Amino acid sequence: MLGLEELRVEIAEEESMKEGLEIRSEEVMVTTGGMGALYAVFAARLDSEDKAVFNDPCWGPYKMISEVSENEWSQVQYWDEERNLRPEAKEEIKDADLLVVNTPGNPTGYVLTEDQAKKIAEFADEHDTFLVSDEVYHRLTYDKEHYSPAAYSSNYCIIGSMSKNHAMTGWRTGWVIDETENIEQYAKVSRASTACPPRISQYAAIEALQNDSHVKEMQEAYHERRDLLVERMNDLGWHFVAPEGAIYAFPEVGEDSWDFSMRMIEIGVAMVPGEPMGPESDQNVRICFGSTTEEEIEKAFDKLESELN
Repeated sequence: MLGLEELRVEIAEEESMKEGLEIRSEEVMVTTGGMGALYAVFAARLDSEDKAVFNDPCWGPYKMISEVSENEWSQVQYWDEERNLRPEAKEEIKDADLLVVNTPGNPTGYVLTEDQAKKIAEFADEHDTFLVSDEVYHRLTYDKEHYSPAAYSSNYCIIGSMSKNHAMTGWRTGWVIDETENIEQYAKVSRASTACPPRISQYAAIEALQNDSHVKEMQEAYHERRDLLVERMNDLGWHFVAPEGAIYAFPEVGEDSWDFSMRMIEIGVAMVPGEPMGPESDQNVRICFGSTTEEEIEKAFDKLESELN
């Protein structure tokens, strides 16, 4: 139920590579993907009157899991343009029972600096708000270092996954890091929902973690795709922040995100509407450069330029 011991040891070693963290295998629970980890944490920690707070924009399933768990939730933009924690965010965090921080971030590719990671973790600690540090893209950064907010917190869990760093989405293997007494509570939720990840997937995860040269190769390829994507978005005059990590860009396209996305499907270009990711993102779209090639990016933007110009 907690995962194969060999895999838990490998995950502990992976997480301990992060600056300021030293993780023991008994603090690891293997889950059915990162979503299984998040669901276990939310279900174990939050009652109907408890509140979680998410960044605006954020990965949509945080809100979906909250709706299923029937806990309260709110969404607020955490950072201003100078990378300072916004007063509005501080008020929401103070009022919340659980704070989700995602770095590198989905859907924007935003990566926290060390100062940001430290400040938001310490602020959450100061107000007894539990920190969920979602770091499933932690090895996919571009000209930036990854800093874990958990390294500056005394009241946290870390969410990890094989899906993105190792391109193993279909294998459904993730994990949660926390104190052993909390792991026991998450295990009850996991046992009642998915029991455990498939054993074959856990063995595949062990192999990937022990022989991980593919991660650097992928990161380099993603970096090149990111650079090309930034160039082509600039050519269109879109407003965006260049992705610093993960595998997404989140440009503002100047019209309703649903209408735009559906219109682009008609010409053979797929993207995700931004509206479900936050109330301020109804004119943004998420573009994924993970499962594609530079040639396909060029082809897609040639179509976009022809359609929009």
